[in-house]
Amino acid sequence: AQDRRAARVLAAEDNPTNQRVLRAVLDTFNVDLTLVGDGREAVEAWRTGGFDVVLMDIQMPELDGVEATRAIRAIEAAERRPRTPVVALSANAMTHQVAEYLAAGMDAHVAKPIEIPKLQAALDAALQASSEARAAA
Repeated sequence: AQDRRAARVLAAEDNPTNQRVLRAVLDTFNVDLTLVGDGREAVEAWRTGGFDVVLMDIQMPELDGVEATRAIRAIEAAERRPRTPVVALSANAMTHQVAEYLAAGMDAHVAKPIEIPKLQAALDAALQASSEARAAA
């Protein structure tokens, strides 16, 4: 497993119960967690936060996860920033839905209800990709 102690993780989740669950799970991973309640807040936090990975809910008010990810990718391109891995967290796990998330610029998908080993594997892969992108920049 990747060493996650210094990892800065941004999580966007609008449901208060899911926020508590996500915080409890991620606390066991020893990450520096910032939790926001919608996609618009996620884009703003990402813009200034220096995050290693974003965990993105899909169905949120203000700006959904797909549009928030597209906004992040557009800013990365315009400002020539290294790519920040984005992992979709959603109960929408049908093949065509996951394909839509990947096409929007997300790097992986973890189905809800979250299975901790799957989240851990996705987070480890995202952190490895983040480390490689920063090293190449």
